[in-house]
Amino acid sequence: MNVASVKLPVTTPALCFTLLVSILRKTCFTGFTRFRRLVMHAPDLLHTVYLGLFKHLMDWISCFLKKHAQLQAFDDPWKALPPYPGSFVPKKAYREVKQWEGKEMRNLGWCLLGVLAVALHQPDSWQIISFKHAVECVRALVDFNMMAQDQSHTPETIAYME
Repeated sequence: MNVASVKLPVTTPALCFTLLVSILRKTCFTGFTRFRRLVMHAPDLLHTVYLGLFKHLMDWISCFLKKHAQLQAFDDPWKALPPYPGSFVPKKAYREVKQWEGKEMRNLGWCLLGVLAVALHQPDSWQIISFKHAVECVRALVDFNMMAQDQSHTPETIAYME
């Protein structure tokens, strides 16, 4: 196949590159008629968002809270979360948890923004801007997580997630 003759039906450079690589790459699955290379590796929310993104986010939040002496202010509302159907009730402070499961990380995404907002609700004058930026950053990532869970998307939801 001549690469120059391939008509790419996508508009973004990243999608074009992905499609082009999949066309050019011959694999051990090339001869199978029912195999579709484009869907072979479909990242799931558990590994990409919950155990990847949220893990890094919580490491960043922990450092941020430590820098501003707000770790206890985060742990108190964290331990006080009320029970809710389908959710978990933390028995330990966030800092005391050593290992997280995927279900716990998913639940973390549901309550993280509220707990952080409570922890940062009374900043000193020199902390106001950095607290505001921290909450905005976490809100954007939590919004992305919530929207990524939708089964279907419209051009508006995809644009919002980008």
